[in-house]
Amino acid sequence: MQHNRGKIYVPSPSDQAHIMSDEQAKSMGGALLASSVYRRLLKNAGWLFSTQVIGGLIGILTLTMMARALGPAGLGVVAIVQAYVKIVDRLTRLEPWQAVIRHGTVALENGNRQKFAQLIRASIAIDLVGSLLAGTVALLLASLAVQWLSLPQDGQRYLILLSLGLFVSFKPTGIAILRIFDRFDLLAKIDVGIILLRFALTAIAYWFGLGLWAFIAILLIEAIANGLIVFLFSLRELQRREIPSPAHASLRGFPAENPGFFKLLWNSNINVILRQSTQRFDVIILSAFVDTAAVGVYFLARRLADAALKLARPINQVLYPELVRTWTSGTAAAFRRLLGTVTGVLFAVGLAVFIPVALNMGALLAMFFGAEFESAALLVNVQFFAAVIYLGSIVMNPAMLTVGRDGQLVRITLIGTIAFFILAVPLILAFGPVGLSLNFLLFNLFWLTSCVLILNRVTTIPPP
Repeated sequence: MQHNRGKIYVPSPSDQAHIMSDEQAKSMGGALLASSVYRRLLKNAGWLFSTQVIGGLIGILTLTMMARALGPAGLGVVAIVQAYVKIVDRLTRLEPWQAVIRHGTVALENGNRQKFAQLIRASIAIDLVGSLLAGTVALLLASLAVQWLSLPQDGQRYLILLSLGLFVSFKPTGIAILRIFDRFDLLAKIDVGIILLRFALTAIAYWFGLGLWAFIAILLIEAIANGLIVFLFSLRELQRREIPSPAHASLRGFPAENPGFFKLLWNSNINVILRQSTQRFDVIILSAFVDTAAVGVYFLARRLADAALKLARPINQVLYPELVRTWTSGTAAAFRRLLGTVTGVLFAVGLAVFIPVALNMGALLAMFFGAEFESAALLVNVQFFAAVIYLGSIVMNPAMLTVGRDGQLVRITLIGTIAFFILAVPLILAFGPVGLSLNFLLFNLFWLTSCVLILNRVTTIPPP
């Protein structure tokens, strides 16, 4: 029996496999490969990292064809339409995967498969309500939104077409199931398949000189594939694991049997909504002050930075279940060491890649995307440096959720988001699109610093 942050904790036999002594925690830094936690992390991250490398390279090639086919102005239209749909989706949908992972992992550790099936049914219901709400709102607001956005004559039709993909998004439930069962290999293969599908369709549109309609349609096909394929494979995984069918699980008494589920669902989503609102509204705000060509250049910078961040997301995805296991084992030292090791590696890798690329950014942009994009070198460099800060802090979100600081996480993100929107217009007026990228840099620095201070206080082991 051991003490767990002031409470008496009696480990079950299944929990004991994850519990490490203080001596083991201290020696973890010198024996990473000997740790089951790190072995799982490396295996799962290996699958997703390889996917993201492939996806990043193919994504850049896809973006290159789009940029050359549409030019800055056409790329700007795609950016605005995509931003509108993603804003509506993010503001009207609650994604349950984080709450399902937290409660589902515990249910399986305790051998309660029926409770796990109940969680999955609740997750599917949440996804269904979110899909219907997001799609309906996007369609209803399209005629109003087109009046405020810098879109061409067919702008409303672009918005309506892409909004249809919101009705079939069950990916959050699928993600939760496959991550809980360590099927990161399957997630990786699905992601690669969808990336290749988009690349092939984009190549066809580029080769035959198709216009904006073709590229908007490609985005719709990609959205439908993303929303359904992971979910369908996750249902097959449930059958393979002999989990009771979620369709037969009853939701009666669900809140009482899963205390804290809806609180975590709400707080985790509010934090993501606040954080991603800065990454969704930026294009809309910028379009009010510059033409679609400038928006297209900014969109290119954002997409390149996002491609770089894809290399870190596998770590974030596989780390969350391990953080939960390590923290619930009662070993705060192991939790701190795990978090610090991953954060340090991410910062080092980010800076090692950023510096040489930044020094040659102008030539690289002209080579891949055309001479008209060469002048965006400063914009892309500022956006890339903001991405490096985000890269190093990407594991702070699951860490804060793991230690039960979801409320503080929401407050931090809320303060940073308010500051972002307050500074957005003045920075755009002062520096143009570069000012918006600078705003992201300031937001990421504030968010990282705040999370580090809270986690350092929460996970510090008091002296004997």
